[in-house]
Amino acid sequence: MARMTGAEIVANTLKTAGVHHVFGIVSIHNMPIVDAITRTNGINMVTCRNEQSATHMADGYARATGHLGVALASTGPGTTNVVTGLYESAYASSRTLVITGQAETTFYGKGKGYVHEAENQKAMLSTVAPHVESPRYIEEVATQLKDLIRDICSGRPQPGAMEIPINLQYAETEPGDLSVDLPAPFAADTESLEQAIAAISGSRKRVILAGGGIGKSGASEALSALAEKLDAPVITTPNGKGALRDDHPLLMGPLLLSRPILKAVQDADLMIAVGTRFQAGVAGGQVAMPMPKMVHIDVDPRNINLNYRPEVGVVGDAKLVLDAITEADLDTGDAQYKEQLLALAGESKAGMRDRLGPDQAGILDVFSKYMDRDAYFVRDNTLPGYHWGNGLLPIFKAGGYIFPTSGAIGPGLPLGIGVAIATGVKTFCMHGDGGFMFHVGELSTAAQYQAPVVIVVFNDGGYGVLRGLQVNQFDGRFSETDLSTPDFVKLAESMGLTGLHADTVDGFSEQIEKAMGIDGPVLIELNVRNMQPITGVVPPPKD
Repeated sequence: MARMTGAEIVANTLKTAGVHHVFGIVSIHNMPIVDAITRTNGINMVTCRNEQSATHMADGYARATGHLGVALASTGPGTTNVVTGLYESAYASSRTLVITGQAETTFYGKGKGYVHEAENQKAMLSTVAPHVESPRYIEEVATQLKDLIRDICSGRPQPGAMEIPINLQYAETEPGDLSVDLPAPFAADTESLEQAIAAISGSRKRVILAGGGIGKSGASEALSALAEKLDAPVITTPNGKGALRDDHPLLMGPLLLSRPILKAVQDADLMIAVGTRFQAGVAGGQVAMPMPKMVHIDVDPRNINLNYRPEVGVVGDAKLVLDAITEADLDTGDAQYKEQLLALAGESKAGMRDRLGPDQAGILDVFSKYMDRDAYFVRDNTLPGYHWGNGLLPIFKAGGYIFPTSGAIGPGLPLGIGVAIATGVKTFCMHGDGGFMFHVGELSTAAQYQAPVVIVVFNDGGYGVLRGLQVNQFDGRFSETDLSTPDFVKLAESMGLTGLHADTVDGFSEQIEKAMGIDGPVLIELNVRNMQPITGVVPPPKD
């Protein structure tokens, strides 16, 4: 076999792992890898405007496809920029790989002032990525990269990183076998499966809680089959939206925190929780609530007994476990209890819609019109996302609803661009004006690659969520939550996008319809300053 440079080994290993896009920024400490990628058929480099954005795009790519998402950065300042993206990827259980440069091995750790030297870069990356590699010899590059990819793609997905000294990128060696054998899904042990089946068999009032792990394991059909066999209603977490299609008759939605539903769930004989770690949320509210007797299924053993102590814990891939349980001889549950929960879900959604007011309800209806089984909806952490995105927006497939699970504001735009580039499917990206400015430069990336993304910026002139918190916690004093915002339409047009504006629900409906007929990226600025606010939400300043 012909000799390869370290950079060529990286590019060809990524290709064998099924990677088709790499997001990043070229630099003197990764140029050999960029060159190798551009010479490798089947992989395209997407040049971003910031390394943090590149990592978020790789994350969105991974969430939408279930495949490995890859970001490329320079050493030192380029690598410090990726930390936030890796942090978000870890929160979201995303298959994200970051490859960075590093100083020459002869200068590494010497403190001589070599450009971009970062002696503790590996330690820094290890704070946000469970597995970090740092080869010191050219012969280690392929082995470490293959091991890293396998680890990222095994069990509960978690991000990983690898720093490669620049001299190893240029060095040559015999490459050996560069194929990546991805691990098979992890099967649960027989004893825990039998215990879970016994617990389900001994219960009648059952409810299923489905989290983001359903999408990660491709278990949507398995979930549907079990729910239908047990005739059990299904609640999802926000990350689990789409785990059961929105029009499924047993779907309740992400309504566990609704007080009437929580009270009814606490009366269940058994909760079957699948692919969720019961994320604690703000002030630990979600883990302060009592739960019924539980069978908890998760591929990560650390999530069992983490926030709740289940009657039975099953460690295994969600699809494999659900398929095995569905094959057992199990009766349907209590029909009256099922109908009670489904009725409560309907009442809760109706109440949520009433509290939105006519303007926000109308905006929801406009989006809902286009949420078919191929659509992707990416949102930033913003008021509409909390108030109707999680609970009321229809989603028909696992992975079709993506948001910053760490609670960060700003990742929405690059996540959305990553999804659009990965899938080629028209992708909605909903933002507040404050968070949008974090990565506004990526509009140029969207324009350069003609990403099919429709970006909707809800402009209320500031941080609306924080305004509400200030009203409740600081005697109504507003501090640093009002922002000067640009003309978003002109800004978009200056960067090569189509820019549109709407002041009313009807105007928004017209602009969305127009945007759906445009092939490239579109930005719609929605002026919500003069719209009726959601009940209980602090009104934005008037124009």
